[in-house]
Amino acid sequence: MIKAVELKTEYLEEARGIDIVSPRVFWKVNNAKKQKAYQIRLSVNENPWEELPKVYTDSMKGLLGRRFKSRDHVRWQVRLTDQDDITGDWSESASFELGLLDNTDWSAKWIMGNYNHEKNGKVRYPVDCFFKRFNVNEKIERARLYITACGIYETKINGRRVGDQVLTPGSTAFHKRVHYQVYDVTELLQLDNTWEIELGDGYYASNTGVFDNPKPFGYEPKVLAQLEIIMSDGSVQTVCTDSDFKWSNDGIVRFADMKNGESIDFNYNTSYNDYARETNYKGCICCSNSNPIHEKECFVNPKILHCPDGHTVLDFGQNIAGYVELRIKGEKGDHCRMVCGETLTQEGNFTVANIAWKSEYDKCHFQSVDFVCDGIEHIYKPRFSVMGFRYVLLLDWPDEIKAENFTAIAVYSDMETTFSFESSDSDLNQIVKNTFWSVKGNFLDVPTDCPTRERAGWTGDAQLFFNTGNYMMDQRAFFRKWLRDVADCQKENGLVHNINPSAPGGSALIEWVSMEGSAGWGDAMITIPYYYWKRYGDDTLMREFWEQMERCYIFFRGRMGKRNLLSLIRPKHSAYDKYLVASGRHFGEWTEPDDCAPGNSSLVLPAIEEATAYLSYSSKMMAEMAKHMEKDSTEYEDVAKKTKEAYNHYFVRNGEIETNRMCKYVRPCGLGLADGEARTKLLNKIVKLNRERGFKIGTGFLTTPFVFEMLSEAGESHDAYKTLTNPEFGWIQQVKQGATTVWENWTPDASLNHYSKGACCQWLFDCLCGVKLDGRENHFVIEPHTVTLLEYISFEYGSVYGKVSSAWKKQQNGYMYHVSIPDNCTATLQLPGQECIELSAGDYEFEV
Repeated sequence: MIKAVELKTEYLEEARGIDIVSPRVFWKVNNAKKQKAYQIRLSVNENPWEELPKVYTDSMKGLLGRRFKSRDHVRWQVRLTDQDDITGDWSESASFELGLLDNTDWSAKWIMGNYNHEKNGKVRYPVDCFFKRFNVNEKIERARLYITACGIYETKINGRRVGDQVLTPGSTAFHKRVHYQVYDVTELLQLDNTWEIELGDGYYASNTGVFDNPKPFGYEPKVLAQLEIIMSDGSVQTVCTDSDFKWSNDGIVRFADMKNGESIDFNYNTSYNDYARETNYKGCICCSNSNPIHEKECFVNPKILHCPDGHTVLDFGQNIAGYVELRIKGEKGDHCRMVCGETLTQEGNFTVANIAWKSEYDKCHFQSVDFVCDGIEHIYKPRFSVMGFRYVLLLDWPDEIKAENFTAIAVYSDMETTFSFESSDSDLNQIVKNTFWSVKGNFLDVPTDCPTRERAGWTGDAQLFFNTGNYMMDQRAFFRKWLRDVADCQKENGLVHNINPSAPGGSALIEWVSMEGSAGWGDAMITIPYYYWKRYGDDTLMREFWEQMERCYIFFRGRMGKRNLLSLIRPKHSAYDKYLVASGRHFGEWTEPDDCAPGNSSLVLPAIEEATAYLSYSSKMMAEMAKHMEKDSTEYEDVAKKTKEAYNHYFVRNGEIETNRMCKYVRPCGLGLADGEARTKLLNKIVKLNRERGFKIGTGFLTTPFVFEMLSEAGESHDAYKTLTNPEFGWIQQVKQGATTVWENWTPDASLNHYSKGACCQWLFDCLCGVKLDGRENHFVIEPHTVTLLEYISFEYGSVYGKVSSAWKKQQNGYMYHVSIPDNCTATLQLPGQECIELSAGDYEFEV
């Protein structure tokens, strides 16, 4: 009998960030028969079940169909009707609880340290400590703590840490909104209680970006917390942050910065001799609607390296983002330091030069923890900073260095892993593993480029990697939250910053110098909702952010037909000229191999080819999404068509391009701008150039995610495989040099944890293994490609519709294919050289 399993609930926030619209619910089907209809029932605050109308659809998602109030507790179930009109049993229950939906629900006050002077934006202060005692005189039914901060908070009740999330409340555009967390603290309370809150600078006020810009959102960290205790008789006792909280800044954490680390003096003892100061906050206060940040994998017993320069270094064997938990004891007054880094020099010595802009650890305070000992043994781990590292340098360590005293802890947004991959090529497996670790190292509430030097939410990296990363993890909530950050920071003229969240301010000159609104970066406001829709069969992002998407489109369209003094192309007047984008500054192809790149001087010039291509690409997406939502798509279609014609006139030329820059051939094919004979010529030229280069990757940032697919489309998947696994240049070159994550550059002279180049894995998943989603709900396309250098390959993807898998293995006279389609789904199967067939749910084997 058909039944729903794996129930999930998703909360949708309105744009103003306070009210919650009807939550959406999801399930999967555990029966081979197709779902014909579903019916949901719900119970609010233990009231009787309310059955909602039956809905006839095979979609495995629905709306609860009503609004809820603050603090409501909701249980829901779903039952399904199959294709034979047989209705199954009600599913197991799933539940959720609403938070505080309106500002009037908050009786707490924002508080900060009671400094006797205005804080200096250039001075770094110790972590603020707040304290309160309170009593509970009645029997407790349940208790909830609602808490947020501009900064990073950690809180304890009766000496016990509240919750298992870290680095809370996370990163947002603090000038627009802040997220609060909710904790069940019923078991922590007793008759007489103590409540402690520690507050660090966090994402709000830590140094950020390439140039260590201090205090991006403000220099007065503040916290807001409300403890609601519901008694057995229904009465409520509320304990809130206000000026009655005691305050001190003489705790052991003397300095705390997300990027630069911490300074710890164990000789300090917090004494609360002052009171907190009440302050205010003007942005939206929203319940966290993303994946929590958790401590994940732990690496114990590191190798102890004795370097040529005499220093001692710990090697944990894996490059991660996180921190080190350690056991330390020294004589009172002993000073020592721990520095985290990604690599060693060629001589085998510790260095941070690759991530600290050529500065060295003895000339800066970067990813470091300084200690002053007090003669007592301590177990310590950072709580207000996070670092990217594999190696840890120990300077002036006061006691014997034992491997068992150190544990590296990976920290990242806790998203469900949704893939498994295996092949007969161990190096290929390592590329996938390295990419996955770069996802873990950079998806910490925002998709950062690296966890060390910049830690910036680059839009270009995020959109190029979206389809790869969403095979590896369920990133729906993560990207929904981050796209809200992008929208919050968008300018009135539609410009989307290259990095989000971004601090307010910045002149037009600074924007020009920073290349804000770069093509291939800022249009993530359009491309990510589109990719999200195609990946998950879910149009909520485009519906929620359509206004911002339109403004983004208008901004980029506004550059069409315009030129500036730096425009080099001066084509003769033609009907196509006004559809070129010849203004603005753009990163262009970025990080092309040195023998292909045009040089840094090109960054000053308008990237006419790239900018025109991306305007056409995003216009086409806007047209398709507008049609889906039954909006007028005429203008988008017109701009997409005319910019495509202009692009072909100037940059495709019927496939007769004269350049050795491979990106110029890949882009028109990858973005769907070249068709027919011209496309065939371009694909053939990609194959030719790739072979002339000896199968060494010849594309840069924007086109590397497409080049392997284009080689397969040209019928040369074997060439694509040889390029990906080239031991002299590229991903395997990194593996052979000991890489455990994907590097920013092909050489180890910059960040060694950049996920964007891992977008090559998409080709492994949806081309070699052949698992694709084509935007149709409950449907897959399975179209594997074989290469003779591989004996076998296997991929499983836990999609929103269920687990789908594809594998093939070389036989003596051909290949054996294994395909599995989840319940309530169908697939179109295209095996090499065979007729296309349609599959229903089930497991299949084919010998060809």
